[in-house]
Amino acid sequence: MSRRFAAPLTAVDTVDIADTPAGVRVEAVKRITGDDPYLVGHYPDFTIYPGVFTLESVHQAIRHWATERHGPGAVAELATITSISFAAPLLPGDTLRIGCELTERDDAPAAVRAKVRCHRGDGALSARMTLELRIDRRDGDDHA
Repeated sequence: MSRRFAAPLTAVDTVDIADTPAGVRVEAVKRITGDDPYLVGHYPDFTIYPGVFTLESVHQAIRHWATERHGPGAVAELATITSISFAAPLLPGDTLRIGCELTERDDAPAAVRAKVRCHRGDGALSARMTLELRIDRRDGDDHA
C-alpha cells in the first residue's frame, strides 16, 4: 500500500546555541511567509501561523541542540507540555524569534526542561511555554 505524506515542515531558519551558567540558551528564527503551503486555508481570509507550528518551531530548535550536544543519533522527544499560552498572532511577513532556556534535570537522566518565550519581530510576546523533553540516543537513522 502506498501512502502520501506532506513534506516535513521546516520550522526554523536559523538556530544559535550558547552555554550559560544556568544551562543552555537556544535561540532560533523562523520567517513566516504567505506562500508557505502549510498556511493555505488556515483561517479563510485571515492567514495565521498556527500555534502548533510555533510549538514545532520550538521543538525543532531543541532537536538541533540535542544533535549538537549529544551527537547525530540523539533525538529530543517531547514528553510533557507543562504550560503553553499564545499571546499575539504570527502573520505572513512576521518573524518568529524563539528563546529557550534549557536545563538538564539532575533527578531524571536524559530529561531536559525548556522554558521558552517567543516574540514577533516587532518585539511582541507571541507565546510562552514550559516543556519537558527526553533525550534518546539512537543508532542509525530509523525515522521513529
